[in-house]
Amino acid sequence: MSATLSSTRTRAALRASARISAELLLLLVGLAVALWLLGQMWSIVWPLVVGLFITTLTWPPTRFLRRHGWPPALAAAFVTVLFLLVVAGIVALIAVPVASQSGELTDGVVEGLQRVREWAAGPPLNIGDDEITKALDSAVARAQDGL
Repeated sequence: MSATLSSTRTRAALRASARISAELLLLLVGLAVALWLLGQMWSIVWPLVVGLFITTLTWPPTRFLRRHGWPPALAAAFVTVLFLLVVAGIVALIAVPVASQSGELTDGVVEGLQRVREWAAGPPLNIGDDEITKALDSAVARAQDGL
């Protein structure tokens, strides 16, 4: 291996690294602009994404019904209603256990606030008991109003 440096090889290596750096910088700027545009158009893009997702999920059963003699509109309407019923059932299955545990959640929040109160009254902060009580009462009232 040669220990001497060739000015032409060095120049070519620097030119190649400069080109790669410029291409990478251009790619990153393009990506930033694309993400900014996506953020600006999110209210338009999001419904399209949801629509494509729902269409992708419901197309196979619709195609099955159409192949078995159902008219296109009836097959699409049936599968759409069925899909909405399945989604509502899943939400109901999730919401019932969460709602039944809301009392336990409230008790846990109150207990956590009590622990924070005891910690804040301790040596590093030494916050007065009246200030803690006022903040705790306000937090408990907000938590109970939210339920």
